[in-house]
Amino acid sequence: MRSQLDELRDELKEYEELKSTDPSVISVESVEGLAEGLIKYRISSGLSQRALAKRLEVKEQQIQRYEATRYESASYQRLCEVSRALGMNWRHAEEPKDVRPRHPAAMIVAGVRDQARRNSGQWVFVDMGFSADERSCGIAIGDLQPRNVRYGDLAPCIARELESDTAPLNLLIEAPLSVAFNANGNPTGRSIEKKNGKTRYWYTQGGAVTLLATMHLVRDLYEMRPSREVRLFEGFASFKHKGTRSSHQDDVSNLRRIAWGERDKGRIVEAEGLKMRDEDILVSSFSILGMDLGIPPVVVADSP
Repeated sequence: MRSQLDELRDELKEYEELKSTDPSVISVESVEGLAEGLIKYRISSGLSQRALAKRLEVKEQQIQRYEATRYESASYQRLCEVSRALGMNWRHAEEPKDVRPRHPAAMIVAGVRDQARRNSGQWVFVDMGFSADERSCGIAIGDLQPRNVRYGDLAPCIARELESDTAPLNLLIEAPLSVAFNANGNPTGRSIEKKNGKTRYWYTQGGAVTLLATMHLVRDLYEMRPSREVRLFEGFASFKHKGTRSSHQDDVSNLRRIAWGERDKGRIVEAEGLKMRDEDILVSSFSILGMDLGIPPVVVADSP
């Protein structure tokens, strides 16, 4: 029986061989071999895990976890982002059908700005709350009238929509879907969370509560192993004029109008516009759960 020492020697030998290998000879022709190919390509390119993390604007520990688990928790979108960051070309014109059962998170991805339009797929809008007794959440399915529901009703409502069609499902959630850390590793605010001297940071008060609630909700969706693409969009409607009564249904309606094109009522901020400082690190809120779903654009509702 081979000892652990023998296995370690083999790994070190392979590592040294990769360091002297021309990256161009590393061939990847399927998703199944992509994870191993990404690791080999990084090593043969002489790129450290820290350097790759900097290119992707994630923490070095995230790259370490990826490689230790052979990118098991990474979405298909993230695999492509790593490939581009490395400058590695591979055949990925079409995602194989058998990727979906292996990686349920591959079907839950960050949406992009160009998809923020009414006809880009089915839409579900959620204003997140987290209460034991009250109907603290707002939800609107497509262009139907928004309604208030309890937190425990959200996952079943979204599940029914997932089963009703095969087109992409755009899911907008008014909660922090990305988080930021400064160069020292401490939590810091995002650009949208400070306005006229007031702050609504993701890691304080209501932000932290809705973040926790959303982590549980998205984890539930992940466990459902969706067979259709779910595109995540973040909503932000936290700044309101003094004396304005908060309404979950109104927040959902306002965010829907902006997402569907009424930009006079708000704006859409893409990932690169969320940092307060260039050195800040922006990561998916779900990375801590082993689900790196990317950084969704944020639909921001301006104060009326």
